[in-house]
Amino acid sequence: MRRISCFLLVNVTLTICMAQPRTVWEVPPEARKLKNKSSLTGEKMDSAVSLFNENCLICHGEKGASNGPEASSLSPPPASFTNAKMMAKAKDGELFWKISKGRAPMPGYESQLSEADRWQLVNYVRHLTARSQYRYLGSSRTPRR
Repeated sequence: MRRISCFLLVNVTLTICMAQPRTVWEVPPEARKLKNKSSLTGEKMDSAVSLFNENCLICHGEKGASNGPEASSLSPPPASFTNAKMMAKAKDGELFWKISKGRAPMPGYESQLSEADRWQLVNYVRHLTARSQYRYLGSSRTPRR
C-alpha cells in the first residue's frame, strides 16, 4: 500500500510540475555567441517577409505582437517582438538558436529552413522590434539600415 501511495505522489507531483508554464527559455552559452553576418536589404527583405508570413505570422502576428490567429490557444504564449526590453536582452545568436531548435509549442525550423533563411528571420524580427518602437514615438516610418 505504501508503495502505491509513493507512486501516486510522484506521478501527481510530476504532473503538476509539467503543467506549470515555462517562462525562461534557456539557451546554451555557445548559441548566444553566434554572430549574424547577414543584412536585411532589398530582395532579402521581401524574402524575410515571406518567410515570416509563412512560418511565424500565425502565432506571432503580422507585426510580431504575439497576436496571431493561434496565439491565444498556445501555452506558453508566443514571444512579442514589440517588447523592446526583452528584445534588447536577446542576442542574435540566441534568436537564431530558438528559431532553429524550437520549444513546444513552437516548432524548430532547423530542418525546414536554410541557415541563411533563419538568419533572415532574425533580422526581420529585429526589424519588427525597431518598427514598433518608432510607431510609439509618433512615426510610422521604418528606420533605414
